[in-house]
Amino acid sequence: MEQNLSLYLHIPFCVRKCLYCDFLSGPQSADVQEQYVEALCREIQETSPEYREYQVVSVFIGGGTPSVLLPEQTIRIMETLKSCFILTNTCEISMEMNPGTVTPEKMNAYRACGINRISIGLQSANDGELKALGRIHTCADFLKAYEMAVEAGFTNINVDLMSAIPEQTLKSYQETLQKVLALQPQPVHISAYSLIVEEGTPFYEQELNLPDEETERRMYEITDDILRNAGYHRYEISNYAKAGKECVHNKVYWQRGNYLGLGIGSASLIQNVRFHNMTDISSYVNLMLGENSTGNEIENEIENASKEHGEKFQAEKDCLKKSNTEKDCLKKNNAGKNDLKKENAEKEQVEKLTAEKEQVEKVNAEIENVKKDNIEKNSAEEGNTEKNNMESGNAACKDKNPGKKLKKLREEVQELPVEEQMEEFMFLGLRMMEGVSERKFFENFGRRFEEVFPGVIEKHEKLGLLEVTGEEFVHLKLTSHGIDVSNQVFVDFML
Repeated sequence: MEQNLSLYLHIPFCVRKCLYCDFLSGPQSADVQEQYVEALCREIQETSPEYREYQVVSVFIGGGTPSVLLPEQTIRIMETLKSCFILTNTCEISMEMNPGTVTPEKMNAYRACGINRISIGLQSANDGELKALGRIHTCADFLKAYEMAVEAGFTNINVDLMSAIPEQTLKSYQETLQKVLALQPQPVHISAYSLIVEEGTPFYEQELNLPDEETERRMYEITDDILRNAGYHRYEISNYAKAGKECVHNKVYWQRGNYLGLGIGSASLIQNVRFHNMTDISSYVNLMLGENSTGNEIENEIENASKEHGEKFQAEKDCLKKSNTEKDCLKKNNAGKNDLKKENAEKEQVEKLTAEKEQVEKVNAEIENVKKDNIEKNSAEEGNTEKNNMESGNAACKDKNPGKKLKKLREEVQELPVEEQMEEFMFLGLRMMEGVSERKFFENFGRRFEEVFPGVIEKHEKLGLLEVTGEEFVHLKLTSHGIDVSNQVFVDFML
């Protein structure tokens, strides 16, 4: 019996780590990136036989910044994926990108190899706020990237926004929303999150000029007001979409569907069994590529890069301690760096353009080959395309003994207790504006809401945080006030 599956592919690379980011990512050399891509393709090949009975309904390529990869590397990953898994004809294939890392050649490559949804991380349309976040792009870079996406033929585009960030005002946040809505065509999906300062990030060590609590609340409220008036509906606490353009991959996660993570640190939930992959790049490359890897070299390179990053971060911390504000510190540091930046700017630009020029012909050839393949796949036998691909790729998608390797790859494998499954059903499901169904809960667990969570629903209904409808089986969803204080509701559904 075929079942649905969603895939997540982790690309742990970026040009520079943003000051708020606590994801498993960071800058690495071209050699490390190439080794990782090879290892990821090998993992796809060796993992896929476990999932022959599954149909893939969504693929999400996240990071990090997946768009830092060379176009041919992305094409290689996609072709490996399509040859080893059964992708449905309507499969949503999303890819995250940073506006500072894309080119027309990359956009065309993404479109040609089957990616049909892109997520562009704008965060703010104010350049000062972007600088405060440590982003590598400007608003102008974002506008160029968006134009590239439209010209490449993308119609399913998400834009990521952040509120309650350093230096942000209510006015500047409104201006960001309006600039995004002024795009032509408008993005069909907008993710709008409030900044959370995570321990272990540079932001955690700094004194930040953040909006006060009342301003943050107003930002939250106007997001809903402005986007709703623009024709978006809120289908999850932080996500808005045009009709029919909700993110398939995210809904699978919130509704506890089956999802498989590929690449370092990626998490999986398959038939209520949860696990995640190892987090060390060198160990991952050594495991997946074996004798063909240069894992030791990668380990040394990563160690050196981490050391350099640590020294740089420590210097920044010391500077910040001596200074009253981050701005004062930056002014002192930049005074001595400006001349060097001016000298290196033209050199870096020339090197970048030269490298891109050298890749263009190769990439274009790859794109044409992929286009030809896609035309052939859209024949009269389209309905069986994915299965045929699977059959033709069987040889590549086998390993003499994948069991041992996959056991080493996967960490903290745990079959979730029923109590934890029920908890997740409630607080993940309540993030959705449609809420949760007691009937579905009963079908899954054979128990009623009140039996498992006595008094909780009545309590939050009286507080005006939960809306309860239905008779034989009730339906629950958060009220407007409940959304504002959702964590207070979720905690009462913890067993």
